[in-house]
Formats: sequence, C-alpha cells, structure tokens
Amino acid sequence: MQMGTEKQEYGKLQWFFFVIFIPVVFTLTLVVIILSVAGFDVLGKAKSTIANIPVVETLFKEEENSDVTAQALKEQEGQEEKKKLEKKIEEQATMISALENDVGIKEKEVQKLSQEISSLEKQLEELKNAEEESQSRDIGKLYDNMSSKKAAEIIPNLAQDDALLILTSLDDKQVADILSKMSVDDAVKFTNLLNSQ
Repeated sequence: MQMGTEKQEYGKLQWFFFVIFIPVVFTLTLVVIILSVAGFDVLGKAKSTIANIPVVETLFKEEENSDVTAQALKEQEGQEEKKKLEKKIEEQATMISALENDVGIKEKEVQKLSQEISSLEKQLEELKNAEEESQSRDIGKLYDNMSSKKAAEIIPNLAQDDALLILTSLDDKQVADILSKMSVDDAVKFTNLLNSQ
C-alpha cells in the first residue's frame, strides 16, 4: 500500500509542476518581458516591493551599505587621483616657470653677445678704415716724393680704386700737376671720378 501512495504523491508532485508551477513561471516571465518592452520598470518595482518585506529588508540594507561603501571608496580614489593630478600640474607649472626663466636669461645673454658682436664689428671697421687711411697716407707720401710726370705715367695703369685712393691722398696742387701731365683722356676720366666722390 505504501508503494501506491508514493506513486500517487509522485504523480501529484508531477501534476503540480506541470500544471501549476511551470505555467505560472512562464506566464510571469512573459508578463515581465512584455512590461519591460512597454517601458515599465518591473524589476525596480519588484525590488522596492520585496525590500518592504521585513526579513528581506535587512538583506537590501546590507546591499545598500556595501554599495555606499563601494561608492565611498570610489570617491576616495577619485580624490586621491585628483590630488595626484594637481600635484603633477603644480610640478609642471614650476618646471615651465623655471624654463621661462632660463629662456629669459638666454635671451639676455644673446642680446649681450649681439651687442658685443656689433661693438667688435664697429672696432674692426674702424681699424680697417684706419689701416686704409694709413696705407693711403703711406702711398700718398710715396707719390708725394715722386715727380708728377712719373706719377702721371703710373696712375692710369693702376686699378681705378687704387688710382682714386692715391689721388685723394695727395693735396690739390699735386693732383693738378699729375693730371696736367696725363693724356687728355686719362685726365678727363680721373677728373670725373674725383668729382663724383
């Protein structure tokens, strides 16, 4: 007799699963899907309803506490990251400031060197001019001691710049004597060159 009851109980359990449990679960799943697609927050409503049950309420509070703790940890990490970034920005700003100072110092050095170069170029130009004047005087003395006839023969054969340098280093009387001893073409040429200076 016992076997028969076991069969019957087994049959009732099967009947319960096939006739009640599985169709109810299927229907609930289908309703949740349809409502979710329609835009209702079924899971949120279910969660808030279940959270009001006293025993389940403590479980949700623990979950919320863990969520709050996790959020606090994230905020703390975010603040630490922010502090690190601010420190890095400060270091970079200090570095930029130091580099700007270096650039300013280098610009002043470049300016100073440019002034020195300009001064040296000026001195070099003055030395060159002094040397040319000295040469001019020396050549002038040479031609000063030379007869005007001999000078009139040599000067037309020199380069034009050299000839002008010699003629400008002599006094007017000597230049007139030398030009008078030159050929007419050469005298005209050097007279025009002397006038153009």
